[in-house]
Amino acid sequence: MEFGMNTEKKRNTGLIIGIAVAAVVAVVAAVAVFFAGRAFGSKPELRLQAAVAKMAAEMAQYGSSLSGKIDYQALNEAWETGAIHLNTDVSVTITDGETTNAEFSVDALFNESQKKGTYDIGVGMYGFQIPFANVAATSDTLYISLPQFLKDTYHVELTNLGEKFNSSEWAELLDTTLPEDYSVELFQKRKADNVGTTENFISVITKSDAVIKENTTFENIKNKETGRAGVRVTVAKDAVNQYMEALKADIFASDFYETYMDGLMERAGDASEAARLKKMCDEFIEQSTAMRFKTDYVLDYYFDEKGRIVNISSPADMETVDGALAAVDIRFSGEARALDVIEGGIYIKNGGKITHLGMERNASVSESAYKEDIKVLWQTDDHGRDMTFSYVNDFNKEDLSYDMELMADVPDGKLFFAADGEFTDIAEGGAYTLRVNNASLAVDDEELCYLSAVVELEPTEEEPEIPGESVDLLGMSMQDIQKMVYEALASVRKFDYE
Repeated sequence: MEFGMNTEKKRNTGLIIGIAVAAVVAVVAAVAVFFAGRAFGSKPELRLQAAVAKMAAEMAQYGSSLSGKIDYQALNEAWETGAIHLNTDVSVTITDGETTNAEFSVDALFNESQKKGTYDIGVGMYGFQIPFANVAATSDTLYISLPQFLKDTYHVELTNLGEKFNSSEWAELLDTTLPEDYSVELFQKRKADNVGTTENFISVITKSDAVIKENTTFENIKNKETGRAGVRVTVAKDAVNQYMEALKADIFASDFYETYMDGLMERAGDASEAARLKKMCDEFIEQSTAMRFKTDYVLDYYFDEKGRIVNISSPADMETVDGALAAVDIRFSGEARALDVIEGGIYIKNGGKITHLGMERNASVSESAYKEDIKVLWQTDDHGRDMTFSYVNDFNKEDLSYDMELMADVPDGKLFFAADGEFTDIAEGGAYTLRVNNASLAVDDEELCYLSAVVELEPTEEEPEIPGESVDLLGMSMQDIQKMVYEALASVRKFDYE
């Protein structure tokens, strides 16, 4: 890397770059490696191809330790076509001043293919729970029953919810309105072609990559200081710029983006929110594909004596048309696997400001355990808006227990979450139980709460039953609403007497 400073000094300047810029550089680097791994011309291409294959083999060793235990394929099939029973029981203890315990449970039975489900909700404190609510749902109607407080079951039609609510007595009583076009549709089914998978995304970013392949050259190199040999991959600047322009068009025209936006629009609820979300996503794509290079895009891949990639770096700063300088320096220094230890990232210098998106990783994997410690650093040289995100997990592959930590340290505060537990009761068809034995949440180094949880999931032959008779909540008169409130208050007073 250049920037007029040595590598050690640059590490101390901090890290990061905007997400959009990092995405552009990473995509171009990935495309170069993609083609390097499929080139069959001269010796440099073959050497890089072999090194990339070794890296892929190492990556495969980090595969999910649960995939061989839990039948995810059977579970996904049951989720798509049959009924699922999901029982969740959570206990939370809040330690803010005076210790308070609260418990809740949700016993759910749902069938997404038939668009219906039932959800029995319980609440309590200090080990004592009572049934609180019974909720049932179809794609366009929600049913609610509060057996401890009201004798009737009530329903709300979700189609044209905004219009119906605004014309109901509730709008006046609560002195509020909803957007007229507000509506909710439950049980959104994924499209049959499963657009949105990783494979579909890769097909989008490689759709117009022929220009990269046609304008990429490879040459053998050797670093005089370290003695390491490698391969230099050079992509002509015009090809990179042409590819980025085509990538933007490919994303906007793709089924992947259309499906993603459809899902986002459906969750938005009203037209104004949908328009805002669409504008935000479109602008992100525009910005993520806006970088244009003034110089060729060049990366050096250095190998160790085993033929593994141990460093990916740019031999000189790469300049963009707006005058910014970009550099890459990523080191892989694990012993058993080069990918066990990763350090480095992507650097940008714009004017007098240096930013860098960096990553630090330490991992190990054996027949009995998988340990991983990952840290992502987002910093600037003045450290004014530094961010750190970390993930640590110690997973026992024999008893399927875990001990994990998540941390986010951002300018607005620090969030820390820790949990330990295990997976148990694994059965045919994808059934399993996730146990969270001890978990804690801290904000700005002060413990906010700790919790425990049990989540049981299993395919089932049982089907959810939707209530036959119910009262239209939004069709109630003011007198009906008053009677319902009096009935609920009377039930609350009865609890007080008891």
